[in-house]
Amino acid sequence: MTRTGFCAKVARIDGRRRSRHPMSSLTFAFAGRRARARFELGLDICVFLFLPVLVLASRGAAPLAAVAGLCAFGLAAPNGAVAWRRVSGLAVLLAALVLWGLLSSLWAIEPRRSLLIALRLAGMFGAGLALIAAASEIMAPERLLLCFSAGLAIAVALAVAQFWSNGALTAALSRRAFIEPVLNQAEDGFAFLLLPLCATLVLRRQRFLAGLLAVATVAVICLLVGDAARIAFVIGILAAVLLYFWRAPLTRWAAMASVLLILTAPQVFPALAGIAVVRDEVASIKFSAWHRLEIWSFVGGRIAEKPLLGWGLDASRAIPGGTELTPEGRPWLPLHPHNAPLQLWLELGVPGAALFALFAARLWSAVGAVGWPRLYAAAAGGSLVTALIVALGSYGIWQEWLISAEFLTLFLILVMARLAAQPLPISPYPRRAPARSRR
Repeated sequence: MTRTGFCAKVARIDGRRRSRHPMSSLTFAFAGRRARARFELGLDICVFLFLPVLVLASRGAAPLAAVAGLCAFGLAAPNGAVAWRRVSGLAVLLAALVLWGLLSSLWAIEPRRSLLIALRLAGMFGAGLALIAAASEIMAPERLLLCFSAGLAIAVALAVAQFWSNGALTAALSRRAFIEPVLNQAEDGFAFLLLPLCATLVLRRQRFLAGLLAVATVAVICLLVGDAARIAFVIGILAAVLLYFWRAPLTRWAAMASVLLILTAPQVFPALAGIAVVRDEVASIKFSAWHRLEIWSFVGGRIAEKPLLGWGLDASRAIPGGTELTPEGRPWLPLHPHNAPLQLWLELGVPGAALFALFAARLWSAVGAVGWPRLYAAAAGGSLVTALIVALGSYGIWQEWLISAEFLTLFLILVMARLAAQPLPISPYPRRAPARSRR
């Protein structure tokens, strides 16, 4: 038998074998659908637990986001490059930030700390990018919305219980005494997500549920002690109203203003402590606000010493002179500057600030160009304003719970946008025309 005839015979035998097992391809398809269903169920559970975890143990947001990122990767991976192409631009920015952080360990005060934080950021950014890529792969977004709404309702109840009981829900598991600012993280989560959630429910004609969740959540935001979240939420609402009417021009102006504010942060924020009117007004409101001005003034001087390269990733906790006390007896720099642009300038210099400015501009450009319904786009823009204002006065930007919460928030906003844009099903029972009045 010739070689050609032998190959043809092998091909015929292989074809007969495949014809004998027609269920093999169906089995693989069924297994794939079952795996997708399990990954999506995992995301539903993570979304349900998100806000309750922020209330009871905010640090738990990091492992929760890691689990959600694995589920999201399993959901998006089968689509190959198509799913990941949507996050390629953001991935480049985040990768550049991680690489610059790694490089900064060469001159950092604590090089091992810089290396560790850079590796952590790489893992968290990877999980976050998987969540963003998977947002368009969710097959049952209605179920995910239901899980998130239920989680929000439970989190609101838990926050009230924690506040009034002085932390009784977690007293047995915590070594530290409960203080009211512990709930600030949950308050921020409520403020970030309430506007997009209510907009989605209104567009889905669930106005009663939207109103009920809005009233309960706003009441809790006002009850808790986080001033930054309340102020940012009010400004976010005002911004959403303006964006509803003038989204295109306002997003362009907001992008330019964000870039300008980030790049000039070392001149703007430290100078506030030298303005008598600002200093007196802040001192009369709250001592912690005055301490912020002292921190920013100190950080401005340290940025001026190394403006180009910075002091190294997460070097804020080891800056020379940071542990010395102010005239009021507080450290000049307690762990971080409580201001995202200043922290990037302090630790990563000009490249870090430039990357953050590009990131903010990209977010505003996306809000201005995306084809979401008008109401939802305005609500998402208001949420972005709220998050940016909180970033100007609270938390360290490398905190694991904060980065994880932000990526979970963005994932939820993207999934809810799909629901907001979907046309509602037509009822099989047409409404009766109103009877004409007889004269």
